[in-house]
Amino acid sequence: MNLRVLAVLAGVLGGACWVARWVAGREGEVASWADSAYWAGLALLGLALAGVGAGLVSRSAVWLRVLVAIAFPLLVWSVYSVLRGADDDLRLDAILGGVAVVVFAGMLLRGRRARQAKPRRSHGSHSAR
Repeated sequence: MNLRVLAVLAGVLGGACWVARWVAGREGEVASWADSAYWAGLALLGLALAGVGAGLVSRSAVWLRVLVAIAFPLLVWSVYSVLRGADDDLRLDAILGGVAVVVFAGMLLRGRRARQAKPRRSHGSHSAR
């Protein structure tokens, strides 16, 4: 597995943790494992965003990939903090978790289709065939 696949899987699992926390909270009292699901989802989504951020930069500039991998999750976290405010709003977390599941699952499926559709070359790139 490469970094992209691990980041996408972390995004799907992190979003699923937030959706599961919302489902547990709908019953009225938040279950004891719901806080752990929030923090686990947050960590997984942070890893996923770091992987996506690193993928935004050329592979030749390793230092820049590291910088963007750190800065991109922090940017998303700051926007999330403004949207969330001081409330512990389970609905916002569920919406963002659902969006994360859909987006990262789409990235996973799109990557799988691109690998299957890629034609195999049996000759060099400059061959006459």
